[in-house]
Amino acid sequence: MATFKTQVEDLTGALNDDAAITQWLTDGARLVLDNLPTDKLERAAGKDDFTGSISVEGKRIVSVLRKDAANSDRKMPCRKLSPDMLGKVEDTDYMEAATTSDPAYIIFNNELNTFPASVASNDSRLIAINTSVTVAHGAELIANFPDEAEHVVVLYAARNGLERLVSNANADEDPELVASFIGQYQLVDRQYKEGLQILGIDKLYVEKDLPDRR
Repeated sequence: MATFKTQVEDLTGALNDDAAITQWLTDGARLVLDNLPTDKLERAAGKDDFTGSISVEGKRIVSVLRKDAANSDRKMPCRKLSPDMLGKVEDTDYMEAATTSDPAYIIFNNELNTFPASVASNDSRLIAINTSVTVAHGAELIANFPDEAEHVVVLYAARNGLERLVSNANADEDPELVASFIGQYQLVDRQYKEGLQILGIDKLYVEKDLPDRR
């Protein structure tokens, strides 16, 4: 399997900037993960078992589960409550009170806590997407990432690379090279837009104004 750098430069030609390619790939992957529909998120999610609380910084939550004390092999879905419910979630006088069969979770300062309070080790589970992923130019795949979305990340990086090439050619006052790069850009841009549509996130597409040819 070809590296992401090879895939990008197959579309752009030599970019001679591995750091920029890594940054564009990373930005593209994070953009996709922040906006993927739930049905595709579930296939890309990882799981972490925890006791009581866990950091959710850099994560997009798919679901939170907690063991049913009456049946420790069964995990019940937790409902999300706002931080201002903290005083009620553990008070049975309120309808918001959490029980083992109807647990809840609250997030405050990027820390997720499940309720009722833990009574056993690793009694809760977080299913989430790591949206702080980094994609190196030399990598060949993105862990916990939908296969069909990887090429969109490549196209995102190639689109940015070609935008730079157009700008550089303009600065060098080379109209033929500018025209060539604009043609490549338009092809990649069209494929990128189509890829976003297939993923159901075409709202992310932003048309860019390339520098005028000289």
